[in-house]
Amino acid sequence: MQWQSLLDLLRHSEQQCTYWKTVFKNLQLHADGIRSYEDFRSLPITSKSTIRDNYNDMVASSFRGKTLQKATGGSTGEPLRFEYTHTSNEWRQAVTRRGYGWAGAYGGIKQAYIWGVALQKEPLFRKLKQELHHLVLRQKYFNSFDFGEQEMARCRSALEKYSPDVIVGYTNPLYNFARYINANNHTPRIRPRSIITGAEKLHEFQRQEIEKAFQAKVFNTYGSREFMLIAMECEQHNGLHISAENLFVEILREDGEPAYPGELGRIVITDLHNYGMPFIRYEIGDLAIQSDRTCSCGRGLPMLDDIVGRSLDMIKTPGGKMIPGEFFPHLLKDFSCIQRFQVVQDKIDSLTIKIVSHHEMDPEDLKLLKAEVLKAVGAGISIDYQFVDDIPLTKTGKHRVTISRIEN
Repeated sequence: MQWQSLLDLLRHSEQQCTYWKTVFKNLQLHADGIRSYEDFRSLPITSKSTIRDNYNDMVASSFRGKTLQKATGGSTGEPLRFEYTHTSNEWRQAVTRRGYGWAGAYGGIKQAYIWGVALQKEPLFRKLKQELHHLVLRQKYFNSFDFGEQEMARCRSALEKYSPDVIVGYTNPLYNFARYINANNHTPRIRPRSIITGAEKLHEFQRQEIEKAFQAKVFNTYGSREFMLIAMECEQHNGLHISAENLFVEILREDGEPAYPGELGRIVITDLHNYGMPFIRYEIGDLAIQSDRTCSCGRGLPMLDDIVGRSLDMIKTPGGKMIPGEFFPHLLKDFSCIQRFQVVQDKIDSLTIKIVSHHEMDPEDLKLLKAEVLKAVGAGISIDYQFVDDIPLTKTGKHRVTISRIEN
């Protein structure tokens, strides 16, 4: 079923997307001529810069003006705007609800989100619509971008009153919340069925701390703005199940060959149902360990042993707050002229924001950016901008969004 969906997508892309039509022509290949995975791998890897440079040519002619639009926060430091169809959105919602259901987070049960919230002031209608949406789904949100000890105390109190069945959150804020609970010998009346972590890599020590605080099992997820839920743990907690009906996921070595089981590789994804702006062999910027195991749960979905990367540094403030690294991609995605960025903290009272931009930034945008950062970190921190031509990658080929050299 997955292979047939892939071939249908390739035929559509060749016929309706100028970019993919040119790719097939240059390779002297047709979508109908792809009969094996080896044939498929002859198609080039798509990067964020590929999409930026060929944006209009990558949108299917029959879907122009009919798509949904979204921007990634760029957890690898490169924000991206893209389009997707309503059908693709339905698939994303479906696999996400199925995955969350493995953790007992079915629609309608009480769920608390320690999550990123909108950083800019939203129109009243949109805000009311969103609040109604959360009310109907019984979801309560707490801002993980403003999560110092006072906020944690208020969150603990609110959760005790709300008594959620499931808590969903960014990994690092959840971990710090768990440390706060455990360190203060709190015995909160918060006993959820499960905890779902996302947005950042989950380490084993974090899992243990969170499970100790809430006396509930942690379910790890891997997702992105481009595709929503890519893979998730089931109740066996023995690796992550890939959303294979919706996504074709490749794990590739540096030479472009498929990684062996147990081997680390680059994650490359094809969205099988986004016909509006096809993502074909898109390198998301993360690393994973390939698996050939079959989970004892019996679901039969292909698996990943682990996700490597996504571990964004926390920023510490003079007031004792710990700001998750995810805050900065979430904020900077709204500044379209920023191509890449990196936030560096060398001292407790200062931050340096390195920016690679398409063109000179408007002073008003810089002023707005600084104001939004100061809202989160507090007025006791100085913000310095550095406009640079490039930002070096790490040895693993990743771009670290935040670097904190403060002893946490």
